[in-house]
Amino acid sequence: MKKKVKKKGLTITLRSRQPSKIAILKLKNAVEKKEAELRKKEKPFIRYSFHIESVEVDGNNLLEEIVFLYKGTMVIPKSQKGNYDQGSYSVNGTYVVPHNIDHAVRLQDFKSIKRKQVIELLTKNVREDYITGMRQMIHKELMPEYKIITDLPWKS
Repeated sequence: MKKKVKKKGLTITLRSRQPSKIAILKLKNAVEKKEAELRKKEKPFIRYSFHIESVEVDGNNLLEEIVFLYKGTMVIPKSQKGNYDQGSYSVNGTYVVPHNIDHAVRLQDFKSIKRKQVIELLTKNVREDYITGMRQMIHKELMPEYKIITDLPWKS
């Protein structure tokens, strides 16, 4: 395609280059290859968090027991959105606050403590084996080893 442009008495002919079909195909293949590599590298993961369900206090309004949910939420990278379903799963847990613990949650009135302090107490004091067991249960539910595929390619 030729274009004529006049500038101060001069006529300049400009040619616009169009990319060839081969060049376009090479670029598309390179992009698809890059996306496939990203899909291999980026894996979904599970983000874990504590959620307080209820607490039990004694006669002096001091914390005795915490009932919580340990929640796992699936985080899926953009490159994997089509391959995984969004989801979350929760496991119930109970923590009995020991009387000899030196923490603000145990020493203060229940009405004056904050949610953040209770969650900090749980993260520091709940046994690691207990949390590991809860994580395994959540992982099995959100990322099972085997998938059941009902959308078969030969079904119409």
